[in-house]
Amino acid sequence: MRIVSRAEWGAVAARSTTPLRPERVNLFVLHHTTGSYRGQRSVQQIQAFHQGPERKWADVGYNFLVAPDGTVYEGRGWGFAGAHARGKNSESIGVAFIGDGSKEMPAAAKSAVLELLRQAEERFGPLRTVGHRDVGTTTCPGDAIYAWWSSDARSAVKLPARVTTPGKAEVSAERTTARRSPVPDLRAGWRGFIERSGWRRSR
Repeated sequence: MRIVSRAEWGAVAARSTTPLRPERVNLFVLHHTTGSYRGQRSVQQIQAFHQGPERKWADVGYNFLVAPDGTVYEGRGWGFAGAHARGKNSESIGVAFIGDGSKEMPAAAKSAVLELLRQAEERFGPLRTVGHRDVGTTTCPGDAIYAWWSSDARSAVKLPARVTTPGKAEVSAERTTARRSPVPDLRAGWRGFIERSGWRRSR
């Protein structure tokens, strides 16, 4: 698996960064972007949306993004907290599939996601795999991807439903679904941003 660096895909510099504390990381959160994939331009557009006036985030929200063909793009990377799951960013790695998660994820993309999970566990120890909807009020990462991620993918890497790592608190489904405020599905905001920016192809 090759990871396309920020410099390679033309990332804009982050306005600020928050280092991840490895001992706190216990979640691997899967997302989808809902938009179509058009090479590195898609990643640039996602970053522009996240840093733009609607979100006003410091950088692209995800740690990594995975294209349908299995290409992996570096977002905030392994070292910095993302902005992908409110209330859980300091304890998670967020990976987004560039596409619509209501449809089946291509095999190449699945392999890339699982390889990122393996690399994450090499760095942080055993992680609980969740979809964005498990830690927020949203439909992300889409029904098809979520079904794969919550059943087939978990068994493929032989992850237990509950894990306890030395120095870490046990993470349960009840804990990860509890939150104080909802996170909306970003689909409407993302599409509106694309339309206003003139990036959506005319039909």
